[in-house]
Amino acid sequence: MKAGILYNANDIRVGEAPDPHVAPDEVLIKSAYAGICGTDLHIYRGEFHERVTYPAIQGHEFGGIVEEVGSNVQGISVGDRVAVDPILSCHACPACLTGHINACRSLKLLGVDINGGYGQYVAAPASHIFHLPDSVPMTHAPMVEMYGLGHHILQRGRVQPGEIVVLLGAGKLGLSILDVLCHSASPGLTVVVDRQPFRLDTAQKLGADHAINIEQTDPVVTVMELTQGVGVDVVIEAVGHYHLVDGQEPPLAQAVKMVRNGGRIITAGLGEQLSAVHFKTLVIKEAEIIASRVTCGEFPRAIRMMAKGLLHPDLLITHQMPMRDVTQAFDIVDRDQPDTIKIVLDVQDI
Repeated sequence: MKAGILYNANDIRVGEAPDPHVAPDEVLIKSAYAGICGTDLHIYRGEFHERVTYPAIQGHEFGGIVEEVGSNVQGISVGDRVAVDPILSCHACPACLTGHINACRSLKLLGVDINGGYGQYVAAPASHIFHLPDSVPMTHAPMVEMYGLGHHILQRGRVQPGEIVVLLGAGKLGLSILDVLCHSASPGLTVVVDRQPFRLDTAQKLGADHAINIEQTDPVVTVMELTQGVGVDVVIEAVGHYHLVDGQEPPLAQAVKMVRNGGRIITAGLGEQLSAVHFKTLVIKEAEIIASRVTCGEFPRAIRMMAKGLLHPDLLITHQMPMRDVTQAFDIVDRDQPDTIKIVLDVQDI
């Protein structure tokens, strides 16, 4: 088969790869569309060298058509339209045994540790296959994983109706969280913080009440003014790698200052930078910092919301490109083009 193959750091291009073997408990999927996310960019840049072995076939956000069904599989048929949960857990370590399968000590992901959706065909466990209703276009299949992340992050943060929520970062992840937040969690007030006008405009289209550009104003000052000095119930940090503005602190430090006494901070970004936090302030507020990693069974909820038309993937998918242009696609993401949010690749157009 053909695939978008990462041969080394910063070297991704179309090449030939072996066809996958289908085990009795697996299905073979003809990959249709796959997304490029922040993790894919980190892998592309060589930051996952301890996990990723070259040549690698990325793509953990994908969906397609069932091509073959293993001998032990029931409930799935050839021709079914499906999305794939890429998370493979051991189900035996302490984290798995206490329900945190997404924090498994030996966690593996299709498209990260194992060949994924950038190949024309992918073998995946039948237990990780979810049917896509006809009302969900196949081009939107890569967004199921992103919206699953949004659900998981809000659940980790115990976000309640009527609460005031600040979202730091309006990239692919931040806007996916915002879409779920505004259309499932009934927030009392939502504030989005970023540095790109296009992404902030998109945030307001998705339902954000306030969009703060850090190049123009200090977000901590503005948030405290909006809350009459009380602070917010929840701050979600979805920045990852950050760019400091003169006179401002890193996002996590800002979050500690923005959150109210007894509030919650959820960290979901995967930046490599260290962030200094004023822990005295955190302790005095008795606020919480809660980490959130990938998903934990939220795919069905995301699909149901998409099927009802409650979410807005068309606002987030700014580019649809053929897999034959995978090199160009990653170059666009790597340069952080201001008009780019989500790129979806047509895997079969190769």
